[in-house]
Amino acid sequence: MVTLTLAFVAVLAVAAAAVWMIGASEKTYAVSEGDPHWFIAVRGEAGALAAGVITRWSSRADFALIGAEEAYWHHFIVASGGDPNHLPISLANAEDAYVARVKLRRPPPLLLGILKLLVWTGALSKPQSATVADAQNLSFRADVMPGAKAISNLLAQPSSYSPAMVNFLGYYKDARYSGRDEAVSGRVAYGRYGMVAMRTVYRTGGRLIFAGRVLAVLREAKAGAAVGIWDDVAAMQYPTPHAILSMEHAPDYHAALDDRDAGLERTVVIATTPI
Repeated sequence: MVTLTLAFVAVLAVAAAAVWMIGASEKTYAVSEGDPHWFIAVRGEAGALAAGVITRWSSRADFALIGAEEAYWHHFIVASGGDPNHLPISLANAEDAYVARVKLRRPPPLLLGILKLLVWTGALSKPQSATVADAQNLSFRADVMPGAKAISNLLAQPSSYSPAMVNFLGYYKDARYSGRDEAVSGRVAYGRYGMVAMRTVYRTGGRLIFAGRVLAVLREAKAGAAVGIWDDVAAMQYPTPHAILSMEHAPDYHAALDDRDAGLERTVVIATTPI
């Protein structure tokens, strides 16, 4: 009996280790290596990184999906290293820039491993593939949903297009639920939505690239929709243009949009191509 018990424990340990390794292989862990971490948005020419600063992820801005008429920015960079109190990049030739020191989140590898395993086995099935003709007709806040023009632009991309959606996120101090009183912060309300959103992204075949809290802004944007104060920045990558639109058809995700609307004061989402 003792031998069987030990064998069972050993099998569980091996299985847990395998699931942990699956989760730990996600891009988000490579992006979040090092310290301090930087989120950099550049319009125009991005200069050289400062001594000791390393690029962890970068992308080229393509077009705006939510919160803006145009992408405005040309490049996005997530970097690590350097002096936390000095700019991590030369901006001498840049037209504009937003540079923030951020605290990147590292989801538990075991949690991501279990999530990926559930998707691979079909326990979490993909949302329906039908597209949304106009997301602004879904009875949720129009200002944080893509409009018909943005959706048309997304669907005009080739099927091989695998967009990384870069999000600027600003929260209400107190959540603003419609029809009920709930004493939680906007960040907490959005966090509820975020957990469901991440699960749904993985169900579409996508993945988390990075998510971080803004700790300090070393260079504020001078113009464009990203002007102002932001609380978080994040990026999710999707396998196809249709995948991001299929999320609206997942019932649990659709229900979580109430939390998003209650917590999110404003957002800008830019479709980008990782480079």
